[in-house]
Amino acid sequence: MTTEVTNNPAPPPFKRNKKKKKNARFLRNAKGFAKQGIYGRGTHIDDDQYNYFINILDAMKNGFEDVEEKVTMANNVFEQTKDNEVHLASNQIVCKVLESLCGFVEPAQLESYFHAFADNFRPICSDRFASHVLQKMVEIAFLRSVKKDKLKTIKGEEDEGEAEEGPTSNKKPKLSPDVISEERYNLDTEFPEEHKQNCANFVLRVGKFMLNNLEDFVWDSCASHIMRTSILCLSGVHVAKVAFEKGGAVMAKERKVYEVSEEFHDVAKEFAQRLEMWPQFPDFPYDEHSSALISVICVALKVIDKNMLKHFGKKILMEALLKVEEEGDDKKIEIMDDEEEQKEDATEPKEEGAETEQSNVPAPKLPNVFKYQCSVRLLETLLTVAGPKLLTQLYAMLFTNKLAILAKEQLTNFAVQKLLQNIKEKEDFENVFQELSEHIEELLKIGHTGVITGLSSACLRLQTKQGQFISALQQALHVSGDKEKMKSFFLCLIKLKPFEILQEDKSAFVHLHGSLIIQDILRFNKPIFLVNCILETSSEYVVSVFNTPNGSHICDAFLQSKFIGEKSREKLIKHLEGYYVDLAITKFGSRVVESCFAAALEPQKARIVKELAEKSNMLKGSPFGKLVSTKLRVDTYRLSAEQWKASLKKKESKAQELFKDIIN
Repeated sequence: MTTEVTNNPAPPPFKRNKKKKKNARFLRNAKGFAKQGIYGRGTHIDDDQYNYFINILDAMKNGFEDVEEKVTMANNVFEQTKDNEVHLASNQIVCKVLESLCGFVEPAQLESYFHAFADNFRPICSDRFASHVLQKMVEIAFLRSVKKDKLKTIKGEEDEGEAEEGPTSNKKPKLSPDVISEERYNLDTEFPEEHKQNCANFVLRVGKFMLNNLEDFVWDSCASHIMRTSILCLSGVHVAKVAFEKGGAVMAKERKVYEVSEEFHDVAKEFAQRLEMWPQFPDFPYDEHSSALISVICVALKVIDKNMLKHFGKKILMEALLKVEEEGDDKKIEIMDDEEEQKEDATEPKEEGAETEQSNVPAPKLPNVFKYQCSVRLLETLLTVAGPKLLTQLYAMLFTNKLAILAKEQLTNFAVQKLLQNIKEKEDFENVFQELSEHIEELLKIGHTGVITGLSSACLRLQTKQGQFISALQQALHVSGDKEKMKSFFLCLIKLKPFEILQEDKSAFVHLHGSLIIQDILRFNKPIFLVNCILETSSEYVVSVFNTPNGSHICDAFLQSKFIGEKSREKLIKHLEGYYVDLAITKFGSRVVESCFAAALEPQKARIVKELAEKSNMLKGSPFGKLVSTKLRVDTYRLSAEQWKASLKKKESKAQELFKDIIN
């Protein structure tokens, strides 16, 4: 299982359905307004043009048989707009069509738009419809200008990201098929070299135009989006344009990085160099548009210049994020600037001590960064992209002695989660753990369970405080100190409810964060207590847990953990005997059967398949059961157990032969 841990995770299908309904309503409303003589917002277009583009939207809604059909439609549509590109792009309906089809047009059609838009950059950048088309054009031009084989992995970053995320983090949200097909088409299609160069020149031209007009566009709601896309493209970073999605922190994880010229990098870096010299720089985090722009610059600098990121991030921290409100005025927390070098090397103890003394009297005043949603999002991005030194500074100056307060606030608890996901120094985490461990029960009560999941993941990743975390959880769930109650530790974790409330809860609910915490604990160095709790739980209940989307991954963690012995794995596989058919016929249970079979020894494998073979009709009545039956060769076993064993040995020896060199 897996990205960002949220307090009340909503299922992805709800989000997708909501968007689909919105698109359907948009088309229905557009047709209704046309009857009243209103042909979309923005520039006026005549009746025939409006009906043409409405019909195109209808056709797009029904989908395309293949990419070629979409390319043909795109070329026809763009041909219809010839000599009238800017006027039509400024209409609401036409804008939607052009933005959707822009990625599939032929080079000549796209370049004609480059020329038409280049003569009208200023009005287009501030137009609420045409600006979307320009933003999309920059993205498409970038994709066509780079080479697919120039996708690069930044040294150490991917491994570091995986280590931080761990095997239990949330899955990345899937992009729609349209977005994927558009990206693949522009990367895979062999365009002429001249067109590629023209695309690169267009990206550079837009970037330089935005740079030269920073004062006009930083706070412009339309131009700001184009500027952000330009900065990412100039840095070689591609993040698909999807409306209403992706904050800076998610963007930092989902990006793809391509090699681009040094000239691109120099222009991208100049955005940061100019903005940090502005007198308004300390106010940037507290405005929605400028905060998002700074976030994108941080993501870009992470790729192109880490030293500059450290300097830029520190300037944001010192000049903007440390401000506190006092009697109606903004004042900065005083920090000794004379000893910057010493601060970088970690002279936190004095500051921590000083702050502790102050916090004994009143509650510490929170900096302004924690009072505005836009500034909190910027902080989350900084925590995601920061290196070890900058991260330590962010922790020491913003979070120390405030973690308990921040973790309990709805707006700021996500920043605490980001800190826990990215914290790199063991000593820093131990201090964080010390502050938060006493408040686990309160966090459970208010539903901020994502913070507790962040703690468990950090304990696993940094290999520290694991025993103390389990003890703190037992106390929070009211099972410590009583042998009978402690047997219910697994059940309490599944629902993240204390022992007393659990007695009244008879539902089959499995809490996402509870499942993630269990998976983390099973991968701890000493998970034996939880292992015994699971094995002592009734088989029927364990099966009901494993049959859920959240619970099925607990079995994976149990069977794959380095610190759970072979005997315990055998006991779990035996514990599920008699229920393998019930598991195999469900979507998530079938995964559990396959995991158990893969981890089992030969005699246990034979018992699993024998159990499935005895009820093969029931097994084949389900699409999931049919798949399990094929993979485990249940029909072969029914014909001859000896033949099945021989085929199993042959398969294993073949696998050993294939990976012989790697094993050696």
